[in-house]
Amino acid sequence: MLSFPHSGDVYPEDFGYDPKLSFAEIDHPSDKYVDELFGNARALGLSTIKANFPRAYVDVNRHQHDIDAAMLDDAEAWPGRFLPSGSVEVGATLFWSKAHGTPIYDRKLSVAEAHHRLSCYFIPYHQTMTRIVERLRDQHGQAFIVDCHSMTQFDHELRGGKERPEIDIGTRNGASCDPALATKMAELFAARGYDVGMNKRFIGDEITLRYGWPEIDQHILQVELRRDLYMNEATRERSGNFAKVQADCAWVLAEFKEFVERRSGQAGRAADTSSNEGEA
Repeated sequence: MLSFPHSGDVYPEDFGYDPKLSFAEIDHPSDKYVDELFGNARALGLSTIKANFPRAYVDVNRHQHDIDAAMLDDAEAWPGRFLPSGSVEVGATLFWSKAHGTPIYDRKLSVAEAHHRLSCYFIPYHQTMTRIVERLRDQHGQAFIVDCHSMTQFDHELRGGKERPEIDIGTRNGASCDPALATKMAELFAARGYDVGMNKRFIGDEITLRYGWPEIDQHILQVELRRDLYMNEATRERSGNFAKVQADCAWVLAEFKEFVERRSGQAGRAADTSSNEGEA
């Protein structure tokens, strides 16, 4: 199956971000167009899940306790814990506070709205993804997940500002999947002429941690595509190279599906026969 946790473009009316921000600014954290780049997934019979809501609203690739207490108007009233990750320095926790260094809000979030985002968006997304993964394992005795993301051309300036590889495969340094799967994915992108890294910048976050259990034949790898390959990072518009990258991703996915089928001895049976898409 494929997951698209950050490609949502339905902005909830209660987002309440600073009205002075442009759409390009508030949309900057999203993995725009990534679901389109792998748009052949359904034709291949693969299950997919996509978050319809934007990443900055609530990030399903963060732990539910990865919250910056300073964002809330009454942190003492929050019913859960605060375990902010290192992403707090760039404002990229469960509820994003910054987009490419620009503050998203001109106010504090209320405890009620933060809880609403967690209970009505974050939790249902993972409930849906868990059901799909469990169905795959029930049908095939195993599950293979490709978690699809995008990244900027350069690291955040707080982290050195270095240029990133064109494709970065994340496996939590080998813990989330059979190494042969990650190697094959890297080889396929390299065969199309891309500069490919392995756990170079993004090793995977909550989704790879939560769903990667190779010891029970449940594998997940994260694929990060550099945005400048297929879009203008400033305007957020597709570039003239979009169709080529889309065709390359379609080829990679089809070849990877065949590899997984051969590996598992289930040629022609890797597709989910009951339902091939979930949205949250």
